[in-house]
Amino acid sequence: MVFGHLPAGYIASKLLVKKFEHRTPFYKAFMFWGMLGSIAPDLDLFYYYTIDNHQNPHHSYLSHFPLFWLTLLFLSFFWLWLSNNHNQNPTYAFIFAINGLIHMSLDTFTGEIFWLAPFLSTPFSFISTDLEYNSWGLNYFTHWAFLLELFIIWWAGFLRFRKS
Repeated sequence: MVFGHLPAGYIASKLLVKKFEHRTPFYKAFMFWGMLGSIAPDLDLFYYYTIDNHQNPHHSYLSHFPLFWLTLLFLSFFWLWLSNNHNQNPTYAFIFAINGLIHMSLDTFTGEIFWLAPFLSTPFSFISTDLEYNSWGLNYFTHWAFLLELFIIWWAGFLRFRKS
């Protein structure tokens, strides 16, 4: 998935912001941390392109291990549970981790994710990632998963611009 992560983060954050309204008076900060979490796993692309020199698939890095995001989610949930209702930081950590995990789920539609890493290095994907064309762009834009991305973008736009 290329274009859908940030809109998916917007959707999840927008749908959960009311749930945490009593903890965080700062709507923009909540949305910022949620949307940052939705793209955080792909920050490893800087390493992939500059240092690793394409030697390993970037989905094989720690930032793309679902166990890493599940651990962050568990720790942030525990912090949220322990903290008082006026501390907003655990709320930001929680929405950040949720959106990181959503990123993993979305990447499983369009690529291979190592769901059992670091214990088992077997990639998993909901769909076949075999290439039909020589062009990455042609493979990407003609695949049905691109429609999922378009729907996510549409939904985020709908939530953003609807009258309420």
